This record gives sequence, structure tokens and C-alpha cells, in this order.
Amino acid sequence: VTGAHVHGPAAKGANAGVVAPVTATDGRIGGSAKLGTAQAADLAAGRHYVNIHTAAHPDGEIRGQLTRID
Repeated sequence: VTGAHVHGPAAKGANAGVVAPVTATDGRIGGSAKLGTAQAADLAAGRHYVNIHTAAHPDGEIRGQLTRID
């Protein structure tokens, strides 16, 4: 892993800018960010995704849409 970010707002399959960086160390990813009201609403509505970059795929190797789990 060479980098990881939360992107949004974007519908599934669409691209968007970086909202927050994610740390990737020793095979673990994590992080936190303070979101504004609109960003929090977009996150709750599933309009953010995580993109994980690698040397083999610098534009992103793994992408996952974030969804709320109740």
C-alpha cells in the first residue's frame, strides 16, 4: 500500500476528490476526520468511498463504497 484516501461525495462507480487521508501501516488502515454537516450527510447516504493505492496500481487497486451499518 502506497496510500489510501476517503473520497466523496460520489455515487457508486463515480469519482470524487479526497475528503480525508487514511493511514496504511503494517497491513492495517485507519484514520479519523472531522466532517461538516453536508459531508456527514453524504457519508450517511453512502456517497463516500475508500481508495487504496499500490505501487502496481498507483491510481487505486481497491475501491469500496462506504455504507452505514445499523
